[in-house]
Amino acid sequence: MKILRLLILFSTLTYSYVVCGEPLVLSPHGGVYNVKEFGQYFHDYDRQISTLEQLQTLSHVLAAYQPQKPHVKPYWKWATVELVNNTEQSNWYVSFGFARIPILEMYWLNANGVNTERIVNLNEQSNYYERPIHHPQMYVPITLLPNERKTLVIKYQTFANAPAKIQIHSSNHFNKAAQFSIFNNAVIAGLVLTILFVVIVNLYFNPNLTNVFYAIWTALFFLIVADMAGFTYQYLWPQHGQFANNFSIVLMVTVPIFHLLFVRRFLELSRHHNKLDRLYVGCICIYVLLVPLALYLQSVFYNLFTSSLIILLFLYTCYWCWRQRAPSIKIFAISLLNHILFVNVLTILGASFGNMLPNFDIATYIKIGYSIEVCLFTIAMAVQNKSVQDQLVHHLQNQVNALNQSVLQQQRFSKQQCEQVKKHEQRLFTDLSHELRTPLTVMKIQVESLQHNIVENVHESYRKLHDKIDELNEFINTLMLVSNSKDLHYSLDIRPTEIGSFINEVHHLCLQKLNLKKQQLSLNCQTDDIDTIQIDKKAITQVIEEIVINAVKFGGDNVNMILSFVACSQYLTVRVEDSGNPLTYEAHKLLFEPLFRQEPSRNNLLGGKGMGLAVCKKLIEAHHGVISSHNSLLGGLCVEFSLPKEPLTVIA
Repeated sequence: MKILRLLILFSTLTYSYVVCGEPLVLSPHGGVYNVKEFGQYFHDYDRQISTLEQLQTLSHVLAAYQPQKPHVKPYWKWATVELVNNTEQSNWYVSFGFARIPILEMYWLNANGVNTERIVNLNEQSNYYERPIHHPQMYVPITLLPNERKTLVIKYQTFANAPAKIQIHSSNHFNKAAQFSIFNNAVIAGLVLTILFVVIVNLYFNPNLTNVFYAIWTALFFLIVADMAGFTYQYLWPQHGQFANNFSIVLMVTVPIFHLLFVRRFLELSRHHNKLDRLYVGCICIYVLLVPLALYLQSVFYNLFTSSLIILLFLYTCYWCWRQRAPSIKIFAISLLNHILFVNVLTILGASFGNMLPNFDIATYIKIGYSIEVCLFTIAMAVQNKSVQDQLVHHLQNQVNALNQSVLQQQRFSKQQCEQVKKHEQRLFTDLSHELRTPLTVMKIQVESLQHNIVENVHESYRKLHDKIDELNEFINTLMLVSNSKDLHYSLDIRPTEIGSFINEVHHLCLQKLNLKKQQLSLNCQTDDIDTIQIDKKAITQVIEEIVINAVKFGGDNVNMILSFVACSQYLTVRVEDSGNPLTYEAHKLLFEPLFRQEPSRNNLLGGKGMGLAVCKKLIEAHHGVISSHNSLLGGLCVEFSLPKEPLTVIA
């Protein structure tokens, strides 16, 4: 409304001169001139002055340059400067310190301020080829004849409302500055690209989230450098000015996200500092939510505002890092301080409140700051990797030492096993010789008795002799079965067996082995989940009978037993418990060995030769099952074995 009232007040007046400050004199000894020192400026935050005519009517709004105010949406800026050419050259060039100016209008006003001449008119939809000079950076040529005096009027809008560094160059200085700009930007882009290549190689050999975030962040920085240099707009999408603007917005709003992700992962905050980690996660979420808002508003104001507030978080992170003792942590803290200085303070606060160091432009802050930070981060990553490698070498040395100790222990264990095997063989041969000597002695006596005719009943002597021969032959066959049972599986008659009838039959046979007046055998059956099982019915019956006979023989006259059948997901477990005497730990280890005898009261497990449970073990293993023993809760021995419900494939 204030502007409208001013328009009404001056509507009856003719066009007035545009107010300018002290004239800028172009001398033969000068090559470049800063407009800010001589020009008049107006920050049109509400976009109310859109034409040169309106500015001429309201020329009193122009004033010497003042620091701009933070503003949410992009706004226009007006600048005027009176030029006096005291040289012999007519061609001059205007630069802005940016690769792209979304809105740029430039006019000449003559001395009386009436005649105007448009120099350039570019907007957000303009493409690269509409520029007056096809250069990655924005340059506009102007013509000012020798000894001529004109007023240059510029209307412009910059990306993120950053302050432009408007300069006027002579022809010679323009050629040098343009070439140096391309060379400088190419060198910085090449340096970052080289670092990015190193980071990608490191990621290939060390794939982890820290390296992933660092590689993405470095790639985004490379794109920012290329975008600020004007390379992306010139070579990738020169026909799409609006897309180039959106691309710059996306770069500026996504790079803080991956920067925070990298810092959080590198410092392992989730493990070392939970509160600080939650702050980083919260900031990352805020930045993610601001991405669509920035594209909608076509402004990164809220992102810059958030980055200004995050300075405190980075300062505390540097303080915390400096107190740690981890390798490379202090280098990381220095790189983060560099980020705070160049990016958060000089660039972001500078873009919001005005350029703080007039000798540099905003793009220079970003390039210098990010370049130093990437180099320091890369050094920190290298130091960390070196530390990890040293730790790995130390760990491998410890592993080698531990392996050597393990080999020595294994050698000692093997030596002990060899000694135990020798003792076992000695005991086995002793027992075997005893078991063979006993029937042979009886047979020898019977034969000598027959030779000397001192036997009363010859037929009875021959019968006893024949029984001993059969007993000896059975013992040898059993010994052969136990010692060589590899092909025992193929000799079994394994077929589907109905579990209910099998249990009843086995229970009935076992009851016949008991003195039912004094001894008891209880049946515990939990086989609801199984109907049939693949077994050799005769062999498994023999195993159960042998275990029950063993319990009856050595459990005492009043022994109580429990015969259990329990079905689980893949196995059927059969368990025989008795209330006799428990065994020692060593006895359990040798219980299923051939010819084992714990004591005289526990011999003759199968025909008095100590082979019964050894045969049981071989039969169960032939069914791909397992058998074991332990002391029972009833007070005596518990022998149990498990059989698979389905037959297993046998590999020859």
